[in-house]
Amino acid sequence: MAGMEQKKRKKKRRKKKMSGAAKFGIGVLIAAGILLMLALIVLIAYFWMDSHGKSAFAEKQEAVPEQMQQAASSSDVSGNDADDALEAGSIRYNGKTYAYKSDVLTFLCMGIDKTGEVKASKDLYRGGQADALFLAVLDPGDKKINIIGINRDTMTEIKTFDPNGLYAGKEVAQIALAHAYGEGLEESCENTVEAVSNLFYGLPIHGYCALNMSVISTINDAVGGVEVTIPESLAGVGMKINGKGYGYNWSAGDRIHLQGEEAYVYIKYRDTKVAQSADERLIRQKTYLQGFVNQAKAAVKQDMTLPLKLYTQVLPYMVTDISAEEAVYLAGQALSYSFDENDIYTMEGHVEMGEVFEEFYQDDTALYELILKIFYDEVTPPGTASGS
Repeated sequence: MAGMEQKKRKKKRRKKKMSGAAKFGIGVLIAAGILLMLALIVLIAYFWMDSHGKSAFAEKQEAVPEQMQQAASSSDVSGNDADDALEAGSIRYNGKTYAYKSDVLTFLCMGIDKTGEVKASKDLYRGGQADALFLAVLDPGDKKINIIGINRDTMTEIKTFDPNGLYAGKEVAQIALAHAYGEGLEESCENTVEAVSNLFYGLPIHGYCALNMSVISTINDAVGGVEVTIPESLAGVGMKINGKGYGYNWSAGDRIHLQGEEAYVYIKYRDTKVAQSADERLIRQKTYLQGFVNQAKAAVKQDMTLPLKLYTQVLPYMVTDISAEEAVYLAGQALSYSFDENDIYTMEGHVEMGEVFEEFYQDDTALYELILKIFYDEVTPPGTASGS
């Protein structure tokens, strides 16, 4: 009898052990199920944001650059032939007809000479200058990304305001100063958007993003860093930006994988005592952008949620009218678009020394033709074989 009792107790213990293991297994399955559900929710939210971002941009793609058409019927751009019979968005230039690509999306990216989080300026003349200005163009027809760098010293009409914030008229000044007139937030950005749009013959700009340039380090590291070749202007040790000293033993021609503050120094630094240093910095920023875009595309392929994570992370340092939904949509689109060094353009022109600072004067004809190249398609007349 005692032996039988022992066997019963062992069976009960076995049952208890099996029951505990089963419970543990069920717990693991439940945890895995919860994680799977969370992953599905993230994916559903991502695609929902992608869809809504696409719809939001579709509503913005209605305007056409009217000043391009007006210039075609005036003497503003040499070589143009007037034709009042053309449809809106179409122009004739040097005997050829061009139609505006109504599906392109154009964004103004601004790097502001400020550090830390974005704050409203109490002084309406201290909204921060736009030291970096780029137009990013997404062309769904050609499936490519084009980027146009704008010299911060470009002389053009900008809106000015008095110390009380009242509109004081327009004056010709460096385009970087358009952002300085304002509180450093939406007003400053909208003032710059208007100045850039007018400079580009009324080109529609579908969104803007202004970043305090110190956050570049965060964005750079989020995509895994960016490789660049050090130019002559950055060779040596010891640089100061906004009163802070940086020391890097860089030599001209070195191939560097930029990390942290290195990226900030690379795109921000310029020696104002050297002639045309803004132009040199723009070229450097151009090479950085090429590496960054390709690195960002690779990083997003590894983590589709990266655009949303990064958007949230940099929001305190950014002023933008691009929503999170729109940012997710744009990132998804950019993955399938081509981009290389030939897709980055800078404006042609010449530099003159003003009373105090350098002034860049663009070549109007070259700018007009650049806009035609990126934003227009040549229209083949009816009955004419293409390429003839």
